[in-house]
Amino acid sequence: MKFDLEKRAKPVLKWAGGKSALLPQLIAHFPLEFERLIEPFAGGAAVSLALDSRIPTILNDTNTEIINLYEVIRDFPEVLMSNLDSMVEKYCEDFFYSLRSETPTDKIDKAARTVFLNKTGFNGLYRQNSKGGFNVPFGKRSRCPALFDRRNFLQVSRRFASLELSNSDFETVIAGAEKGDFVYCDPPYEPLSVTSSFNSYTGSGFDRKEQIRLRDVCVAAARRGVTVAVSNSSAEFIKTIYQENDIRFIAAKRAINSKGSARGSVEEVLVLL
Repeated sequence: MKFDLEKRAKPVLKWAGGKSALLPQLIAHFPLEFERLIEPFAGGAAVSLALDSRIPTILNDTNTEIINLYEVIRDFPEVLMSNLDSMVEKYCEDFFYSLRSETPTDKIDKAARTVFLNKTGFNGLYRQNSKGGFNVPFGKRSRCPALFDRRNFLQVSRRFASLELSNSDFETVIAGAEKGDFVYCDPPYEPLSVTSSFNSYTGSGFDRKEQIRLRDVCVAAARRGVTVAVSNSSAEFIKTIYQENDIRFIAAKRAINSKGSARGSVEEVLVLL
C-alpha cells in the first residue's frame, strides 16, 4: 500500500472539506498501483501527505495563498515558525483585523499571515471574497490557539520537498496526466442547497459550468488510461452529470459550520472513472 495513515504528516491548516478523517474510506477505493499522484485541488493536502514520498506527486491549487504557504513550509520552515511564534504575543482582535487588511509581498510574511488568520479566525474557516480578500471574522478565543506543531511542520516540509507544487488551472494539470497516473480531484463541492453553499476558497467560486468542465476533462483523462477519482457532495446535479460512471458513497462529518447543530454526518460521493 502506497499510503501510510500511521506515519503520515497532518495538514497544517484547518480546511473545510479536508480529507483527513475520510482517508481510510477513500483509500479503500483508490487504485492499488499507480506511477504518479496528481491532485489538481490541493486544499489541506491530506491525501498527498499520506502518500509514500517515493511516489512522484503533483500538488496543485489555483489558490496562490495556499501554494505560497506550502512553498515556504518546504523552503523556510524554521523562519516561518519563528514568525508565527512572534504573532502569538500579538494575539488580539485588533491585531487580527489589522493583519487581515494587509497584503504582504514577502513570501514568508504572506505565509505566516495565512496560517495565523486560518487558526485564529472564526471556526477555522478559509474563505475569500470576490476580490480575493480573506473575509472570515475574528474567532474571539481568550487565548491564541496553537498555530503549528513543530514536529509535524518539519515532516510536512520534508514531504513537500519530494513533490512538485503547482499553481495552475485544474484543466491544465489534468490534461498533463498520462496512462499509469492517478488523479484525485477534491474540488469545491456542489451545494446540497442554496444556503449550504461554501466554495469561496479562491474568491472566484466554482459553479456548475466548472463542475461540468471538470467532468469533461476527467472523462478525457480516463480515456487516455488515467485512473481518476472525484470527491463531491451527493447533490442530484453531481449524480446526474456522473451517471455513466461508478459512483461510490462516503459517510462524512461536517467539522466546519457556523451552526453547531449543522455539524453531523453527511453523505458524499466518490466518482471513479
